[in-house]
Amino acid sequence: MKFVYPEFLWGLTALAVPIIIHLFHFRKYKTLYFSSLKFIQYLDQQKKSVRKLKHWLILALRILALVFLVLAFAQPYLPVENSANAGAKPFLSIYIDNSFSMTAKGTEGELISEAREKARKMLQEVAPETRVLLHTNLMNGVESRLITKMEALEMLDRIKPTPIRKSLDEVLEWEKNIVKNEEANQQKLGSKQYVIFSDFQKNQVKFDQLTKDEIGYYYPIQLKPQQASNLTIDSVWFTSPVQKLGENSELNIRLVNNGNVILNNIDVSCTINNIKRDFVIDLPANKKTTTTINFTDNSPGYKTGKVSVNDKQLLWDDDFHFSYFLDDHTSVLVLNGPDATDAMQRVYSLEKYYKLNVVQQGSFSKDQLNQTDLVVLNGVNEISSGHAAMLLEFVQGGGSLGLFPGSKLEKGSWNTFLSQVQLPQLGALVSTGTKIKQIAFEDPFFLGMFEKKSTNITLPAVSQLYQTQRTGSSRAFDLINLQNGLPLFIRSSLGSSVFLFTSSLESSFSSFISDALFPSILLRMGEMSQRKTPIYLTIGKESSFPLYKKVKDDTPVHLKNKEVDFIPKTEQQGMATYFILRGKEAVEMLKAGTYSVQDEEQIGIVSLNYSRDESEVIYATESEILDGLKDKGIKRVTYKKINEGQSLAKIELDKPVEYWRWMLIIGLLFLLSEWAVLKFWK
Repeated sequence: MKFVYPEFLWGLTALAVPIIIHLFHFRKYKTLYFSSLKFIQYLDQQKKSVRKLKHWLILALRILALVFLVLAFAQPYLPVENSANAGAKPFLSIYIDNSFSMTAKGTEGELISEAREKARKMLQEVAPETRVLLHTNLMNGVESRLITKMEALEMLDRIKPTPIRKSLDEVLEWEKNIVKNEEANQQKLGSKQYVIFSDFQKNQVKFDQLTKDEIGYYYPIQLKPQQASNLTIDSVWFTSPVQKLGENSELNIRLVNNGNVILNNIDVSCTINNIKRDFVIDLPANKKTTTTINFTDNSPGYKTGKVSVNDKQLLWDDDFHFSYFLDDHTSVLVLNGPDATDAMQRVYSLEKYYKLNVVQQGSFSKDQLNQTDLVVLNGVNEISSGHAAMLLEFVQGGGSLGLFPGSKLEKGSWNTFLSQVQLPQLGALVSTGTKIKQIAFEDPFFLGMFEKKSTNITLPAVSQLYQTQRTGSSRAFDLINLQNGLPLFIRSSLGSSVFLFTSSLESSFSSFISDALFPSILLRMGEMSQRKTPIYLTIGKESSFPLYKKVKDDTPVHLKNKEVDFIPKTEQQGMATYFILRGKEAVEMLKAGTYSVQDEEQIGIVSLNYSRDESEVIYATESEILDGLKDKGIKRVTYKKINEGQSLAKIELDKPVEYWRWMLIIGLLFLLSEWAVLKFWK
C-alpha cells in the first residue's frame, strides 16, 4: 500500500490527545461524604469492571477514529499490478490535437475545450506515480518531458490552438520514441496507455510511418462538431501579372463551401487601402466559386488588402490578407552591341513610365545594374565571362533580361550563358518555314495584349533565325513559334523573367522591327520586369520573400506589426536578399496579417495567411481509424466518439485501488460509536 500524501501521516501524533484525556479526565477523583460506606462499597465492587470497560472502549474508539481520519487525508491506495515489469511506474500519454479544425463548435463549446476537460477528468483518476506525457501538435522539448499528474493538470490550461498540424502516424511514433528513450535511460515504465483526442480529419489520418506495437493500449477519442460545414476564402490573385497606375486591376477571390448545405446570401467584404467593396454571393454545397473585383490604383507605394467572409462555424479562415507594391516607373538598361538597332531606344522613349539608360557594351559595369529592372542586350555578338557573371547575378536577384543576339554570333560565349539562365542553345541558321504560326495567347506575357484571340490575323515573318537545341538544364516556355516548329521568342523560368529572341534584329535577318508586334513585346517585357513580390505567403509552408537589396550582415530583418516582432532567417542570392519562413518558431510566433519588413528602415511589406489544409470538414470513420491501426500491428485499440457531450466517452484506464473514501467512512463510524457510548451507556 502507498499514500498519495504521506506527509499527512504526521497527523498520527494527534493520538496522544485522547490518551492524555483518558489519563487526566477519567482518573479524577471527587470526595463525597456518607454516613455509612457499606452500601457504597458494595456498589463500587459491582460496577468497577463495567466502568473500566467503558473507559477503555471510549479511548479505543477515539484513537481509531483519529487513525482512520488521518489515513483518509493521506489517501492510501494499492498501485496497479504489472507482472511483466515489477516495480515500474505506469505510463499515460495524452495527445490533444490543437490544430485550427479543433476550434469547431461542439455540444459543450469548442472541440479543443471538450478535449481539455475530458483529459482533466482522466488525469484526476490515474495513479499518483503515473508518468504522464501530455502534448499537442507542438511536440517540442517542453512537451517531450514525462511529468506528474499534477503538472499535467496545470499544463492543460495552457493549451491553445495553433496552425501546426500533425498526422496520426507522426504523433504516435513520436510518443513511442519518447518511451524508448526513457527506458533506454533506465526509467522503468509499466503499463503503457496512449489516449488521442482529435477530430481525425481524413487528410490527417495517415499510417505510413506507424510501427508495430503489441504491448500498448490505444484509445482514439474522436470529437465531432455539431455541423460538418465551413465557408472559407481559399485564395486571391490578380488576373494580370502587371498592375499600373491609373489602369484597371482585376482581383480574383476564390471561396469554398466545405459542407453539404447550400449557402445563400453570404456577405463578403473586400478592402484595398481606402477602397471597400461589399457583395453577396450564393454557394452550392461542396462547391467553390470565383468572383472578380475591379479597381484602380491612383497612387504608387505599398498597398494592403483583406477579404473577409461571414461564417459562424470555423473562424480562423474567414479572413485573407494580401499586399503588393505599385511602382510608378520601370528602369530599363539597353546594352548596345555591334549590331544594335535604334528602334529599341525609340520604343522605350515613347512612355514616361520607362526610365531609359543606353550603354555601349564596352562601357558596361556592375554599378549600372543598381535600381535597374530590365536589361536588354541589343545586337550583342559575344558575352564576355565578366559580363555573364554580372548578368547572372542580376537575374538571380530578381532582375529581368531580354536577349536579342547580333548577326555574327560567337556561339560559345552565348551558349555558355544561355545554359546558366536555363535557355536552349543556339545553333545553325535556318531560313525555311520562318513565318510565325502560333502565339501563346494564354501565357501571362500576352494576356490582355490582344483584343481577341484569332488564328486569322496576319503575322510577320523573319528571313532567318538561329536553330535552338534543348538541353537537360533548359527550363523554357515558347511564346512565339514558327511554321518550321522552331521558337522565335522564348521565356525562361529562372529569376523574374529572361527572354530570348532567336533571330537578329539586323535588316538581313528580318524586318521584324517594323511590325507592331515588336514594340508590343518590348513594352510588355518592361511591364513584367517590375520586381514583384508574392502578394501573400502561407504560415507553416516553407517559403521565401525577395527584398531586392543587400542587407548588412550585422543588421537583422524584422517582420513587424502591432502584435509581433519576428526576425526570420535571411539568405543572399545574387543582388537580392531573401528572408525565409521555416520551422516551428515561425509557425508559433507569426499570426495571419500584414507585416512591415524592416532593417534600419522599411524595405518591404508582406502578408501572411494560415494554410487552408484544415478547411475541409471531412472526417475519418471509426472503421478507417481502427482498421488502419490494426493493419499496422496495433491490436489493443478502444475507439470512442464524443458528439453529444463528454458523458458519452467513458474510458476505463488502468487505475489504482483507492481506499480513502472507506477510511473516511470508517473514521466517521468510530466517531459516531463514541458519541453513542457516551450518550447511552449510563
